[in-house]
Amino acid sequence: MSDTPSPQKANFLLIGAGSIFTSMVVAGFLVGYWLDSFFDTQPLGLMVCGIMGFIGGGRKVYDILMKMPS
Repeated sequence: MSDTPSPQKANFLLIGAGSIFTSMVVAGFLVGYWLDSFFDTQPLGLMVCGIMGFIGGGRKVYDILMKMPS
């Protein structure tokens, strides 16, 4: 048996990577919105947490894509 995943498994990995990226960005914006409403610092928390979600999502997608066969 080989360690290379089938094309179907690779497709599911890519779908999962997109879902993870999207969910991390949305979660970042939601946390930022909550922090802004709690501390009354209107755009600051939304921007910082949104950027952090974008960076974290990008790192997770990179890790997933590095596990795929070339």
